[in-house]
Amino acid sequence: MESRGIRSSEFIFFLADGAILIGSFLLWVNVRLGNLSVNNPLYYDQYLILFILVFVLWISFSLVFNVHKLKVGVEVRSVLSSFYRMVFLHISTIALVVFILKTSIYYSRIFLFLFVLSYLFFGTIFRFFWIYGLRNYLLNKNASKIIATVGTGSQWERLGIELNRHPEYGYKIGKRFDVLPTVQELSNKYEELWVSPEQMRSASRLADELGIRLRLVPDLGVLVANRTRLTSFGNIPIMDIRPEPLSFFFSSFMKRLLDVFISFFGLLFILSWLTPIIGILITINSRGPIFYSQTRVGIAGNNFRIWKFRTMYKGSEEDIQAKSKDNRITFLGKILRKNHFDELPQLWNVFIGTMSIVGPRPHMLSDHSEYTKAINNYGIRHWVRPGMTGLAQARGLTGSKDIELMEERIRADIYYIENWSFILDLKIIGATLLGKQKWI
Repeated sequence: MESRGIRSSEFIFFLADGAILIGSFLLWVNVRLGNLSVNNPLYYDQYLILFILVFVLWISFSLVFNVHKLKVGVEVRSVLSSFYRMVFLHISTIALVVFILKTSIYYSRIFLFLFVLSYLFFGTIFRFFWIYGLRNYLLNKNASKIIATVGTGSQWERLGIELNRHPEYGYKIGKRFDVLPTVQELSNKYEELWVSPEQMRSASRLADELGIRLRLVPDLGVLVANRTRLTSFGNIPIMDIRPEPLSFFFSSFMKRLLDVFISFFGLLFILSWLTPIIGILITINSRGPIFYSQTRVGIAGNNFRIWKFRTMYKGSEEDIQAKSKDNRITFLGKILRKNHFDELPQLWNVFIGTMSIVGPRPHMLSDHSEYTKAINNYGIRHWVRPGMTGLAQARGLTGSKDIELMEERIRADIYYIENWSFILDLKIIGATLLGKQKWI
């Protein structure tokens, strides 16, 4: 489905993005290598081949993955996600081809790094300005298609609110009919006819007679899902309820790549020297082990061992959640908990794959059993790996085990699962570290 004006803007979008790619390549060739055709003809030929390879692959991936396809609503997040996915595949394919042809000795690694970095940077900035500019253009142009709706379901009220809230979608409801109108009532007044499922058969004949587009709008409000996705097995349509982005291989791969990078960096450059220091302080403060592990519930409801620095006296009832001014917590433990330093050993959990940097926080077995009975959609949070931090924590929804607050946390967890993006993970990490709840 496309708004009016989208198709022409897609072509301009494609050309401008190609210009950024070519400009980034030629810029750094001249800055780093100078005039190769004069100074080094052999290298000139190799970089010319590289340029052709880069451009041909870029066109191919752009067309195959619809990178410049602008859907209704023009979401910046989806546009950037497609862009980063293409760049990753683009770089990987070029590296593979260069490796197979054994021509890597001709290409400057600094040049390649600066070229890719420039394209990523300017491509991202361009997309932000382009999308927001396109939205304003469609909004001010008043180019909305006038549609008629037929049916009595609750979906029409929600649709009206959504279209009024987002005029950049390019659609405006001209009139609502409870029953199918006559040819005279529709003729030359409306550009599309949107109907509920029970009206589909008769509406199809009417739309064909008038030569206008027909769209089916089912009532999915009873599903209580923020998002749905239509897929198909052959010609059989299948409606996915709560389609999570991490069900796609590339999305889960990118998230895992971020987890491995951050956890490896943290283990090597932070915990390698911080652990002995904290370990000595824990030993001086109270007798007992440095680390503490506990069984928690992870992805798919499977149990795993979570690791922390010990913050309670040895022999305390550690399966009971700590409270404010809890006598079980040591003096050093209070400091570690206040700054969340006790959670740092969970970087090991992230590295081995039982946790993620960002995700719903894992609960103790006793809390898990309680919440499963009390909260209807609690199990959805186990579709992904638990995290060291999460959307609920970044929003400050922590502390109390009150059921109402817990339901609010679960809503935040489900929103995260349904709306995951690489950028959302980075925002949550930044909001957690800097305490900026307004960011998310």
